[in-house]
Amino acid sequence: MVRLKQSIDKMWYLSKVGFFDFLEEEELEKIIPLIQHQDIRRNMVIQTPDKVEKKLYFIKEGALKIYDINEDGKVFTKSLLGPFSTYGHLSTFSLGVENVFVETISDVHLCSISEEEFQSLIEKYPKLTWKAMQILTERLNEREKMLQVIATGTVKQQIKHLLVSLADTYGKENFSYVEIPFPLSHQEIANMLGVTRESVSTNMNRLKSEGYIRNTAKRTIEVNQLQISM
Repeated sequence: MVRLKQSIDKMWYLSKVGFFDFLEEEELEKIIPLIQHQDIRRNMVIQTPDKVEKKLYFIKEGALKIYDINEDGKVFTKSLLGPFSTYGHLSTFSLGVENVFVETISDVHLCSISEEEFQSLIEKYPKLTWKAMQILTERLNEREKMLQVIATGTVKQQIKHLLVSLADTYGKENFSYVEIPFPLSHQEIANMLGVTRESVSTNMNRLKSEGYIRNTAKRTIEVNQLQISM
């Protein structure tokens, strides 16, 4: 009974991952044995620029950040990825993780599949290649929107765009607010936007007083649903 429940849980998870959402249940059952699982604690660096494994990764629970460090030691966060997100680097394509650091920002349950196993799946399901391009395109489009807001918007507008985007992608509904289900420090937001932590703190306080966001007991951020629907 326990094994059956675990199998159903794994199939449900795979069906939510962008790569495999078009497969039927019996096809998902065949993929389950190919997936490796590992639990990783918060604040662990799991990839460095000189150590990149050729695998495809799927985040089942938790969140991580993809970032770079310049010659002066300044951190630039490129992406924040939450549950059901995919990243990785294979010979045929990369989902934005070459020459970067990957670090967990909460406890993470991470799934992965080797390049060899994934290539064999592509031969059987050519649509997986299209799925990879779709995910990469969506990520690039969101990054382009963020860069546009950074170039033209105020710090307050930049923060609002980032939080609404994360809530829309990963959010859990909580009455009139949507929770971003992983911790997000003011410094992390500053690294993402290329601004100072002090300016983030000042504008976060303004957004709270205006009712756009609120904090939870779990130290996560909730975004007013009205902002997401706008």
